[in-house]
Amino acid sequence: MDKSTKLLITKRTKGSKGAMHALRREGLLPGSISQKGHDAVSFSVNKIEFRKAFAANGTSGIYTLQADKKTVFTAMIREIQYVPGSEDFLHVTFQAVSLTEETTADIPLHIVGREELQHNGYELLQQLESVHLKGLPGDFPTAVEVDVSAMVPGDQLTVGELKLPSGVTSLTEEERMVVSVAHPKAAEEPADEEEAAGADAAPTADEA
Repeated sequence: MDKSTKLLITKRTKGSKGAMHALRREGLLPGSISQKGHDAVSFSVNKIEFRKAFAANGTSGIYTLQADKKTVFTAMIREIQYVPGSEDFLHVTFQAVSLTEETTADIPLHIVGREELQHNGYELLQQLESVHLKGLPGDFPTAVEVDVSAMVPGDQLTVGELKLPSGVTSLTEEERMVVSVAHPKAAEEPADEEEAAGADAAPTADEA
């Protein structure tokens, strides 16, 4: 089954900052494709189409980048640069991959059941946002699900306890903490102002 997301791209020569700005004004997103043993390929893609594909496929999905009928790249996202102070895309870098060769990727963690913990008055402490996995590109999940709904204070979950798809292994240390649950820390009660004022006003030996 073809699990990739297809995007039409236009090859371009590596341009100046001015040329990049001109592309963005036209609604295009500059990008590049890194290839092992070959020079990187510069391209542009419709920013709206890329945003749709990225929302559906994330950073761990497979993308089929088609420049023309004969030029097609199978790739995964390696890096996205954003406009400073915003969520607007500035540049995207893909890494060409083979569907039959193992590779690595940072896969985000998706926490399920956070609301149940909050309803029970518990506090969730999350130590990791993603895990570094190894496997075939087509076997990577969009995210690794972490169900915390049944956890109680004192419970912990490590990387080694995560449920990963068949054929995918973690390169993040198994003993690394993913999440733990605790009772909320009690807020420190402010000092009794009246007692403090009384202590300050206590008469000295000379005044007594």
